Amino acid sequence: MMEHSHDAAMYTTAAISLATIAVVFTLILFLGKRFKQDIPLAINLFVSSAAGAAVVGFGIPLRQLFEGPVWYIYINLVILTGMIFLTVMKHSGNLDCITWDILTKFRNHPVILFILLTVMVYFPGMFTGVGTAAVLSTGVFAAAILRIVGVPRAQNGAIIAMLSTLGAAAPPVNIPALIIASGINMPYEGFDAILWALTIPLGLFSIFFIGYRYFKTPTMAQIEAEMPRPERKNFIMPYVPLIVVVAIFMLIRIFPGKFPDIITPMVFMVGSIVGLFTGKKLNYVKASKEAVQGGVFNTVALLFVVGTVVQITTLTGAKGLVVLGALTLGAVAPVVMYAALGISLPLIGGVLTHLGASVILGIPFTLALLTQNVIVVVAAISILCVLAQIIPPSAVGGYFAQGVVQEPKYGAILKHCAIPTVVSIVVAIVALVFANQLANILVPF
Repeated sequence: MMEHSHDAAMYTTAAISLATIAVVFTLILFLGKRFKQDIPLAINLFVSSAAGAAVVGFGIPLRQLFEGPVWYIYINLVILTGMIFLTVMKHSGNLDCITWDILTKFRNHPVILFILLTVMVYFPGMFTGVGTAAVLSTGVFAAAILRIVGVPRAQNGAIIAMLSTLGAAAPPVNIPALIIASGINMPYEGFDAILWALTIPLGLFSIFFIGYRYFKTPTMAQIEAEMPRPERKNFIMPYVPLIVVVAIFMLIRIFPGKFPDIITPMVFMVGSIVGLFTGKKLNYVKASKEAVQGGVFNTVALLFVVGTVVQITTLTGAKGLVVLGALTLGAVAPVVMYAALGISLPLIGGVLTHLGASVILGIPFTLALLTQNVIVVVAAISILCVLAQIIPPSAVGGYFAQGVVQEPKYGAILKHCAIPTVVSIVVAIVALVFANQLANILVPF
């Protein structure tokens, strides 16, 4: 196995490896489209990373290929158990009841209704870090409410796409921030306040800017025609699983060391079991299988491969080369670097998804900004990364939202996402520029 040299040749090695990864990745994409095969992005990145190591003399580095994914087991457990909890809530009819309550009680109060819809769509992303989880669970019900109150189909899809995307950046689980933090050997602590400060205003701006002008107060007859009155044991029962989950999280934080920290995946499992007794009967095994299929499974697989990409690019020096480029750009032209951040992370994330963008560019740019408060920097960069979920060709959150509202053309949805996306990018860049000042207010240490 080849060892790193410590002269100019190491830059050549890193550049060749990085170029190989890019070429192989593009070639696999082309072949997939040429032969009409849907090649998972996780497989593409894994093969491309292996090729990037082999071409510069490292052979097939099994340890690096399979050691990296181990670091993401816990995050994936959070995602999977969170989706099981949400699917149980859906199958038990609890989400139907919550949706009905929100619409019927606040149909004459559009501001409160839109705020509650924002919270509703944010919730799955907050606890799984996956925007598609929100679209496929609470997003379905939020889209139904928006349709009933008069929001057109394209604008409806845009709202669901934006809220599910920004919800994936909300605390406590922000996967791009987790990836970047682990990539620079930094604990994932102290992010809650700054992430709330960034995501809540952006989410509220998105839903009000896109949809508020179309609001029309529905009658009870219209609501019952579109949404049958759900069955329930009593008023409070549908909320019990949610109350249990939130209560456990709060008790763990309020009484550290006294209340047992049963870790997030176990909290979600407790909530899902409670959900079995609060609504309609359901098949728990069937619901669990449904929860981990499709887009969620692809996200979990991709997250494992992100670990491989980190290891391989570190081994070959490719990550160091990108970091050096970011540092040089930051020193020579800071304004250009900020512009590059705002443009490159969402666009490249549109190809590599927000997880790939976090690894390939998020980590290097964070290292280039270490003179600023790193917690604020990582939080702001994570916002830029998650916006990739609405950017083609991957647009995982946007395409799922398109399917939910049954809009035939994704371009119509993307058009209505444009201004909220630009506003989100500007806010993130402002946060980067004033990271130290924001840290004095929003970072606890």
